[in-house]
Amino acid sequence: MKATLYTQYFSDKISRRYGRRIALNKARDFTSEKLERILRSLSLSFEKKEGRYPRVPWLEGEMFLIDSNVKKSTLIKLIERRL
Repeated sequence: MKATLYTQYFSDKISRRYGRRIALNKARDFTSEKLERILRSLSLSFEKKEGRYPRVPWLEGEMFLIDSNVKKSTLIKLIERRL
């Protein structure tokens, strides 16, 4: 099963209304490199591409295509705990 994660899910520049999916205090420490490290530590195969989240197309970002047997919401919670 493939899951798509946008870096905007973890950005402190946008509100939850526009798509942030983690707590603001965790989002302040987020970087794309940290996300890559976390995904590698979880032993997940992923592909990184340039992409904009449809809710906030004015913000540049990246998208991660992840092969995982875990639901997307569970994966986001795992990442949030490790930030």
